[in-house]
Amino acid sequence: MVRYLAERELEAMKERVGGKRKGFRKVSCINATVPLSQISSPSVSDDFCSSCKFNNNGEDRVVVGTLDLNQCVSLPDEITGNRPEGIGADFARAYLSNVCVGKELHRNGLGYALVAKSKLVAQEWGISDLYVHVAVDNEPAKKLYMKSGFVYEKDEPAWQARFLDRPRRILLWFGIPGINQDCCWSGECDCNKVAIEQMEQARTNVI
Repeated sequence: MVRYLAERELEAMKERVGGKRKGFRKVSCINATVPLSQISSPSVSDDFCSSCKFNNNGEDRVVVGTLDLNQCVSLPDEITGNRPEGIGADFARAYLSNVCVGKELHRNGLGYALVAKSKLVAQEWGISDLYVHVAVDNEPAKKLYMKSGFVYEKDEPAWQARFLDRPRRILLWFGIPGINQDCCWSGECDCNKVAIEQMEQARTNVI
């Protein structure tokens, strides 16, 4: 069952990236990779599936983290963000999805680097408002996003979570700096400095 769901999501992702899914203007799958030689333990290296490993210009590398950036008004079966309002929502709003880091590499800043890279891409697309859905009981994920500058916007209704037979989600929001924001991204607060530093750092940490 797990393998079936993973394969179905892979096909759906390919359709979104290929522009075949209605409602998605742009989709980018952002991957973090490292040289296989940097994975010190053979047992850890073996834990990564063969499809995660590839050769680039003669160097063996492995995908250790990934996320999808979706430029769209809403994601299927998910609560919808409120910003921006009006006609701009169809091109200025985006969502993160399928955020994943290899468990062998947790707690090393890779998740922050992936999220920061997604902000760079969103900024290049002209996105002003970036969202992510998080299970209400997923404390590590909430900590990651809030440390990355995301703030709470709203809860998924309990009935919707029951209907979809899954943990209830919350929706977190991040305002992309420099894209007509009227919030704290005026450069006068500490969160602006932190986000910019993370975004600059992502240029070297994630490819």
